Amino acid sequence: MTRTVVFRCNANARVGLGHLMRCREMARVLKLRGWHSVILGPPTSLQTAQDMDLFIEWQEIPERGSDDQDCAIVLESCARHEASLAVMDDYRITPTYQQRLMKAGIRWLQQFDASLPFDYWCDLLVNASPYEKRSQYMRWLQRPEAQETLFGPAYAVLRPAFLTITPQPDTRDVRRILVAFGGGDDRGAIALSLNALAGHLGNGITLVVVCGPANPNLADITARVSSLPGIELHVAPADMASLMADCDLALIAGGTMSYEAAICGVPMIFIGLAPNQERPCRGWTDRIGAPYLGDISVVSGTMVRNAVMKLIENADQRAAMSRAGRALVDGLGAERLVDALLNLQSRQKDKVSQ
Repeated sequence: MTRTVVFRCNANARVGLGHLMRCREMARVLKLRGWHSVILGPPTSLQTAQDMDLFIEWQEIPERGSDDQDCAIVLESCARHEASLAVMDDYRITPTYQQRLMKAGIRWLQQFDASLPFDYWCDLLVNASPYEKRSQYMRWLQRPEAQETLFGPAYAVLRPAFLTITPQPDTRDVRRILVAFGGGDDRGAIALSLNALAGHLGNGITLVVVCGPANPNLADITARVSSLPGIELHVAPADMASLMADCDLALIAGGTMSYEAAICGVPMIFIGLAPNQERPCRGWTDRIGAPYLGDISVVSGTMVRNAVMKLIENADQRAAMSRAGRALVDGLGAERLVDALLNLQSRQKDKVSQ
């Protein structure tokens, strides 16, 4: 077998880009360790110059077929590259799909959606949510004695720039509020936030709005920003780490950005954009006291404004949240996941040699 890992990644404007970011960072760590990476799934429109260096092959899958069809694509790629290790960063990897991978001799790491648990046959089950615990999943693990569960913020995958950020003082005043809901469809959360906050927080506070070029609401967001006071708009900023670290409060969803805000020591308020974000948001509430307002479908502008104003007025709560967030996230998640993945290969070699 070659030193190659095959990634199946589900990323687009509708799903968001968090899956792709995780795959890129794992591929970066693998490359540093002398391994190659292949990625299957994301549209080539998302490919960057950096990706040409990280992945020896990028295969777009425009439409996902049946489990059998999609798994056949993965297995064909594994066979062509003589790869026995895979990363499945796609929440649609059903038990039937997993059993096909297992029967083909593939060993894999699987990121999963905690809102839709089902039987798991994978070697490594991963969820960085602060909510999840292994004991909650024993009924779903089909080979528990051979399956590792890598749960919690220690396994959050962050871009390298976040590891070198110097957090601001925990006791700082609120002058800049980040409003960001991922690189894809924000489901109207930015418009809701702008309507609730713009012009209502005083002259000394700036709203820092961040979104991706793939957001279908970008034109509307741009128009709103131009007509409202005290707002900056950043579309796919080159240095998100510095931009975030320069903020004093964040209004975000329960995805990758929550770990980035935590390592920067930025207090958070959450609005969920999808069912699989509810448990992570509640986990952050339990672990650091971050307010979770609910799913976007039930959150009102009044709820947003009240939550923001309450935190602006409570410096002690913000400081405690900053300290707790930094204690949970150290930015070394990609290294830990690659360690666990490559250990699978080492154990397999040891087993064969015995």
